[in-house]
Amino acid sequence: LRARRTADVDRAFDLWAEPVNVVQAADNEGGLLHRVAGRVPVRAQANRLRPVPAWEPGHDWREWHDTPRAGLTDGIAVMANQRGPATPLGVEFAPPHRANRITALLKEKEHWSAADMPLIHMDTHLASAQPLLDHLAALDDARLSPEATIIRETILHWDRRMTASSTEAALYAAVRSAVVRRLAAHPAFAALADPPAYPDVLLPWLGLVPRIAFALEHLLRAEELYSIDRAEAVREALEDVAAEPPRGVWGDTHRLTPWRALPESEPDAPALAPALDGDHDCVLCTSALPGLTDLAARGPAARYVWDLARREDSLWVVPLGASGTPGSPHHRDQLPLWLRGDLVPVVTDLQQMTKED
Repeated sequence: LRARRTADVDRAFDLWAEPVNVVQAADNEGGLLHRVAGRVPVRAQANRLRPVPAWEPGHDWREWHDTPRAGLTDGIAVMANQRGPATPLGVEFAPPHRANRITALLKEKEHWSAADMPLIHMDTHLASAQPLLDHLAALDDARLSPEATIIRETILHWDRRMTASSTEAALYAAVRSAVVRRLAAHPAFAALADPPAYPDVLLPWLGLVPRIAFALEHLLRAEELYSIDRAEAVREALEDVAAEPPRGVWGDTHRLTPWRALPESEPDAPALAPALDGDHDCVLCTSALPGLTDLAARGPAARYVWDLARREDSLWVVPLGASGTPGSPHHRDQLPLWLRGDLVPVVTDLQQMTKED
């Protein structure tokens, strides 16, 4: 908290242990920091992939990894949970789509202001749709019903933007979910079909259907997948949707449903499930669970823009509000702003603040 330059931040994170994370910082003197912070033991590759008998030889820790660093590429440094400088230290990262998209957007113009940042925050282009689109394009026309053909052509002409008002995005999402369910029902995955012996709250991470959903891009691109006829699975999924197509737009089913410790009791509680733009691999990352539900409990927990030259021009917003107390005027007052992509000023001058009980 006493840091004034990136070098101060760098020295502070030399002492950081866990959680291991990637740190980005900049200062108003042109300093930039892009590094991994934390202590990572040198260990066998098997230790990274699954639980191991740590007491047996070969699974012991040996010293510590040097924490990697990165810099600017063409004047830009982007981090969106992709591999980046942390690549040598782990195996589980976000796909590169968000980082690639942010980089491409930043390169579209030379000068950006804090007020311009919502153009990036709210981008809904879905690069990970490509493998499924390729499979749809390759289907044999003669084996498709007229209804399925219309849906396929609609999706293939879609702009790949997951906007809440898009009927094409709704059709794509419906076909994607149907493909996930078809693959999950295949006998090749039967051994994984039993629900995990853990609390239901962990099902989005451990259940078979969501695991296939999150890996769908790679499962469709793999050279071989346990002898599964993926083209047939996609065709059958398309016919499933043709038999019962979605009647509305993406935002009709893709809605915000944040986790809550207690049920909402306020009269306007249903307003807490508003329509959402975005999807899991968009820059506007509002994650559904294809194959299970289009509802989203995860999204940008905060958006913020720091103006290093003029701190008073910095902006931020949170999904709900600054207060966690139901009934407070600040319990959900930022939600409309967050949904639109608007930001509010960051106020650090105590003279401009009003104390509230």
